[in-house]
Amino acid sequence: MSQVKSVLCVGCTVIDFVTINGSYPKEDTDRRCLDGFWQRGGNASNVSTVLRVLGSRVDFFGMLSRSDAFRVLLEDLRKREIGITNCPQTDRDPPFSSVILAQDSGTRTIIHCNKDYPQTTWEDFSKVDLSRYEWVHFEARNTPHTLKMMQSIREHNERSGQRIIISLDLETRYEQNQELCAPCDFVVFSKELAAQLGWKTPRQTCQELAANIPGRGPKPVFICPWGSAGAGALDANGNYHEMASYKQQNVVDTLGAGDSFMAGFIHATLEGQRSLTEAVDFANRVASHKITGFGYDHIAQLSLN
Repeated sequence: MSQVKSVLCVGCTVIDFVTINGSYPKEDTDRRCLDGFWQRGGNASNVSTVLRVLGSRVDFFGMLSRSDAFRVLLEDLRKREIGITNCPQTDRDPPFSSVILAQDSGTRTIIHCNKDYPQTTWEDFSKVDLSRYEWVHFEARNTPHTLKMMQSIREHNERSGQRIIISLDLETRYEQNQELCAPCDFVVFSKELAAQLGWKTPRQTCQELAANIPGRGPKPVFICPWGSAGAGALDANGNYHEMASYKQQNVVDTLGAGDSFMAGFIHATLEGQRSLTEAVDFANRVASHKITGFGYDHIAQLSLN
């Protein structure tokens, strides 16, 4: 790779087996789907894909399997020029997800199977050359190790004078993952998790998250995508902003819309040097355009201009 610095996405990559159905299947029935395909999935893996589609340089950091079934994922990563040189490997079979898309309701139902697949550790991450990166993005998982990874980036920044931006995608288990928020520059929090916590609006969600950060030091920017209602963002100075969504008449595939939002935000902030509101607006555009087609390649039709 050249001296142009990259984004590093830390998390997991899985095989998604997707079936497209006219409606959600009834229990204990035998039926044919309208279509089906497999694709590389996993939150950080999807963010990597969309970043490449948008034109950013990106590496993925996660546990890779030596299993024959995983070869198609490795080939896809290589084909897209997503760097994987930092990744540890295991002989265990890879995790997978079964995805049911229902056309009449526009819903997607996901059933995960990870079979205790090993996760990357701080020891694995400590071998990464951080000087190659301008931004490191994390999934909220494996909390003790992820927290040490984040802290090592902060220490690297202080020691080197470099400023690596840290972002977090928080979709599940808020109480277990809450401590991951404080070391971050940006935290993107899901509407679904907010609803589980009883938070009814993006403004309330952002404000509750900020209030739960201990101490009086700098706080992360909190961003909450809220589906068709757009997205809210609370900046580090406590100013709240709300950006409208982009409506689509034809919803084809919502799988990965949140990951597309995340990638759009990173790309607009890092590559486009956009302001917070401009970057969230572009993220809304990317997520909205993603749902008009299967997969992610059609997102290449968008640009920051």
